[in-house]
Amino acid sequence: NFPAFARPLMIVLVILLTLAVNAILIRHDITPRQSFFPAVVALILMLFTPDAYHLIVTLACLVLLLFSLHNVMNLYGEQYPFNKVLNATMAISVASMISPPVIIFGLFVWLGFFTFRVNSWREWVISIMGLILPYFYLALMYLWNNNLMFAARLYENLVAGFSFTLKKPGPLEFFSIGLFALWTLVSASRYFADTGEKVISIRKKMWVIGHFAFTGLIATFLSGGAFLAMLPVIFLPVSAIIAYAISNSRRTWVHDVLLILTFAAAIFNRLNL
Repeated sequence: NFPAFARPLMIVLVILLTLAVNAILIRHDITPRQSFFPAVVALILMLFTPDAYHLIVTLACLVLLLFSLHNVMNLYGEQYPFNKVLNATMAISVASMISPPVIIFGLFVWLGFFTFRVNSWREWVISIMGLILPYFYLALMYLWNNNLMFAARLYENLVAGFSFTLKKPGPLEFFSIGLFALWTLVSASRYFADTGEKVISIRKKMWVIGHFAFTGLIATFLSGGAFLAMLPVIFLPVSAIIAYAISNSRRTWVHDVLLILTFAAAIFNRLNL
């Protein structure tokens, strides 16, 4: 209802989210301390986004998804991770009330269980409860206000929000996405190849970042016509992969070329040239 506030709020959220990703990577020793390189890469990738009015929905979801990522990363070494599992899944559930496709990030939490070898059945049950509880509370609120049928229609519309029908991108958008995909593949090959040389705690957390990017890709495709607006869900984890690959490559000319081309394509696309 207040589109005039969308653009300044978007700028604030983008800066805070990129700094939050950077802080998470430093906290878990994936990025060197006092380095802002992943945040810089994320900001460059964020240039390729639609206008603020549509992007604000994705950024609001990302606040909750990063909170979930932070909790999943902290599962390593926890003897009783009940609170962290509940925090992670409830954040995803609330985010799905803003954008339904992000409910697929429940898969991200479960992949984290396999990676960190969380074998207790309690964590699995708690994760399912965390995904269900916010919707259950919402249904109770509608029941209390005698609007349960309205809630049923609302939930039906949420399910209908899933779609594989993608809006056909323009030539420049298609070129930009292709460059981003190429840069991601080049960087991911180095990123995942190096995981075997890391201590087990860092290795597993690097894989969790990969799980977040993979799940974000699924959520982006499930968003259908909102595909372009959902791209930041992929940009944030991929910025960590790209920043790592550049920082640990002896020959960076490939990354330099891809960076320049991606930056130029994003600028031209934003200017509608």
